[in-house]
Amino acid sequence: MKLKMLGMALAFTLAGCASFPGDQVPETTLPSMASYQQRPSVFVDFTFYQGKAGDTNAVEVPQAKDALKPQLEASLRDSGLFSRYTLDEFQKQPGDYTLKLNVYNSGSAGAAMVSGMISGFTFMVIPATAKDEYTMTLQVMDAQNQPVSTGQNNDSVRTWMGLIFIPMMAYTPEEAINDSFRRQLNALLKQMVDQQVLKYAQGQVPLRG
Repeated sequence: MKLKMLGMALAFTLAGCASFPGDQVPETTLPSMASYQQRPSVFVDFTFYQGKAGDTNAVEVPQAKDALKPQLEASLRDSGLFSRYTLDEFQKQPGDYTLKLNVYNSGSAGAAMVSGMISGFTFMVIPATAKDEYTMTLQVMDAQNQPVSTGQNNDSVRTWMGLIFIPMMAYTPEEAINDSFRRQLNALLKQMVDQQVLKYAQGQVPLRG
């Protein structure tokens, strides 16, 4: 029995793990706002929840929020939509918009557990799989803290574990989740710009001769 348990533990250790975004949200090309003399500044109020959107029992997960912060900051910086942004409420300044960004993660935990048990008992010959659903919501608040727009989209990440995925281990769950997060956020940012809820200066920087 001990040898069997040891073998199972070793199989889990050696098992390959590969994650794939659901690609429910396609790549989005954000409009260029670089030519505008003035762009809005924003405070991004970001929260990550375990649970479904709108569920009062959804629980905050600070660790997941911290893990996604680098991707969030990279997306905000690369977007070029803002003159300044901050994730720190204490650095919020008068006139800043507030972007209330929430991510809700849910999945079939029970089914994933059963799948994992089957994979373990078969020494990873039969792959195990788990699917995480991600709902992202973005609410824009003006300088008076009044809501001016809301948006929502959904994506998923499926993770497979098994010996057959050892060659594919470079595509990690972290990379898949970051990719899904980036696409979801860019889509909502574009929707926000298309709705013209943020104020950009009408004048443009003159072209240099």
